[in-house]
Amino acid sequence: MSHQAFASSAGKQCVAYSVALNKIEPEYDGQWQGIMTASDGACYFGSSTHSYRHGAGFFRFDPLSKQLTILTKDMTAVCGEDLTKTPSQGKIHSPIVEFDGWLYFTTHLSNYWKEAIDAYTGAHVIGYEMATRRFRDFGIIRPRFSIYSAINVDPIRKKLYVFSVPFAEEDQQNDGCHIYQIDIPSGEKQDFGKEAPKGRNASFWFFVDQYGNCWFTMWGARGRFSAGGRGNLYRVAADTGKIECFEDVLPEARLWPDGTRLPEASQADRSWTWAQALPGRDRCLFTMGTGGSEDERLWVFDPNKNIAKGEAFQPIGFVGPTFLAVALGKDRVYFNQRGDPVSHRGYSGEAERDKDPDVVGKNEDYHLKSISLDPKGQGQVTDHGAIVDQDGRTPRHIDSLAADQTGRVYMVGSWHLLPGDQGTQQIDLANPKEFRLMKRGQFFACADLSKDLG
Repeated sequence: MSHQAFASSAGKQCVAYSVALNKIEPEYDGQWQGIMTASDGACYFGSSTHSYRHGAGFFRFDPLSKQLTILTKDMTAVCGEDLTKTPSQGKIHSPIVEFDGWLYFTTHLSNYWKEAIDAYTGAHVIGYEMATRRFRDFGIIRPRFSIYSAINVDPIRKKLYVFSVPFAEEDQQNDGCHIYQIDIPSGEKQDFGKEAPKGRNASFWFFVDQYGNCWFTMWGARGRFSAGGRGNLYRVAADTGKIECFEDVLPEARLWPDGTRLPEASQADRSWTWAQALPGRDRCLFTMGTGGSEDERLWVFDPNKNIAKGEAFQPIGFVGPTFLAVALGKDRVYFNQRGDPVSHRGYSGEAERDKDPDVVGKNEDYHLKSISLDPKGQGQVTDHGAIVDQDGRTPRHIDSLAADQTGRVYMVGSWHLLPGDQGTQQIDLANPKEFRLMKRGQFFACADLSKDLG
């Protein structure tokens, strides 16, 4: 793997076509994961809330007609729940996966105060049939537990895997995260048990290989989660349902551009922050970005090779700091990052987006970048330019990204406002019954890079 510099993009812009989601619902205020390009050529995505008054929306965007279709404004209703009685199903904070004409994803709690967490009914697994526009609710997977946030499908056995997580303090003290398998035809749920004895952890992505084994890590979260990181890789064996742990096997963390090794404190966090199967599902790509050791490379994992000796992990190239906003499209992996990769280290768009832009300025400088998987140029990173929409808006925070096979890249996030734009109505976390009008808006955007890629 060469230590290649990023291709220069001085003054270059990546122009995206955007759609304002706060015109549909002012309380949409973020999106993490919950986006995909499907076999029908459209992009499906969610838009989430932290509101007790409204749940997550789910949408379809046709890139040819530029038509946005509202599939539901509120997932709470799809889940058969009443907002006057229970907290909202406020987020689609999971991958969306496709199998046999259906899309599958999960809900997630959005009200992060004790009263609401204790009253939360539990996360649902939802199916959506593209041809009929029909939803199927598989129900609450584990009462009061959320799903944070991995889901994936074993197409051979027609099974779904989900990662069930305790959020209520009582549940964290007495229980831990569970791996569930759901039989798609019957809806029957099977609990494969806990991967850690107690507490709240997170696993954002599953890789289900060609044999049906489900591989995952637990997010290091910069040391915040008790069982996260540690370089551990887990496998749910398809034939037995047994959860196995390969201890401290993930690659050591290093920085762009010269491979500087990170200190031991970061090495302890080693975990996937993005993973995606390659065609054939014999291998997967992964990164270990924010809270996952801060490693700045793109990797390929081959479970058929020796894991203990490190032969199963091979680097493709340096990409700099990344988090959830990473996507595979044909022969490239796209990611969202500030123009200067070094300035992105430790930078949290989610934390910065609520600062007043009239005081701190509009200096986010988000770029769309990609790394080539083509054998002729493997590892070469291209900066497609600073992201801007058709009217001149720029993004403040993006943690939801998808790409198709033609060079289109899709994103959902918080953007700066222009005069007359509807801003986000967000709860005041210190006083959840109060809402604040933010100086940012929630937008979906599509960038067509087909000409850029040649």
